[in-house]
Amino acid sequence: MRIVITGTPGTGKTKIAERLAKMLGLRLIRIKDVVEKNRIYGIAGGERIVDLNALDKTLKRTLKKEKNFVLEGHLACEIKIPCDYVFVLRTHPKELKRRLGCRKYRAEKLRENLLSEMLDYCVQRTAKAYGKKPLEIDTTDRTAGATAARIAKMITNKKKKGDRVDYSEELLEYLGLTK
Repeated sequence: MRIVITGTPGTGKTKIAERLAKMLGLRLIRIKDVVEKNRIYGIAGGERIVDLNALDKTLKRTLKKEKNFVLEGHLACEIKIPCDYVFVLRTHPKELKRRLGCRKYRAEKLRENLLSEMLDYCVQRTAKAYGKKPLEIDTTDRTAGATAARIAKMITNKKKKGDRVDYSEELLEYLGLTK
């Protein structure tokens, strides 16, 4: 079984993927580790910029021999990974702001990630890359363990319906466009 977990930074991908891989007895592959190991990034403005073409080739080469895995990373929405399930984790912007604040994100990076979440960036990019709507999972009020258990249950029951997540009202409020 091949499972992809993506989403905006701060939605719980790493912890949830760790727990899910353990529950299902699957190998965990972190895109961040693949990027680091293969040094497929450059530096611009003091930040790492991943070479998506190189990442695509490296992941396809790495995953070619893998039959069962949980692949985790926010860049998974940019590249089509052959998989059975693709999940996009979602978190309410207020909670996401709190989580990213705990990580000491700079104001600009915090704003980018909040907008990404409110604009459904990862959902849209995943749908485009994979050619189908991903399963959205709201992690706002759930622990990593509970979320992983829910995903595992969805997979075992072959349930192909996730949560309905819509932050358009929050986006309008954030942009100052509400009354």
